[in-house]
Amino acid sequence: MKVLVFGYSDNPDRYSNIAANLLKDYKHEVVCFNPRSDEFSSLDKSIDTLTLYVSKPISDKFFDEIISLNFKRIIFNPGSENDLLEKKLRENGIEIVHGCTLVMLKTSQF
Repeated sequence: MKVLVFGYSDNPDRYSNIAANLLKDYKHEVVCFNPRSDEFSSLDKSIDTLTLYVSKPISDKFFDEIISLNFKRIIFNPGSENDLLEKKLRENGIEIVHGCTLVMLKTSQF
């Protein structure tokens, strides 16, 4: 499964970094995107799951871009909730999960 870690940080203490590494350990193909330094236009857009690690103000800035990715599922990790984005994704048939990617992986719920 190809997973986009949206809000990735190269700081090994950040949950997005830990999640990216754990996803790789579980044999998922991982695409990392840091909205502060990466160009959205260069992002691989063939994504199955997007796991969100940014706050609402940041996801609001990328609202249209996130919608355009056409993925199957989004995981809103704690602190990344965005009601308007969630509503729009539901309207587009995207599965919504409120959870922690790390916990989901370690408990076979991913």
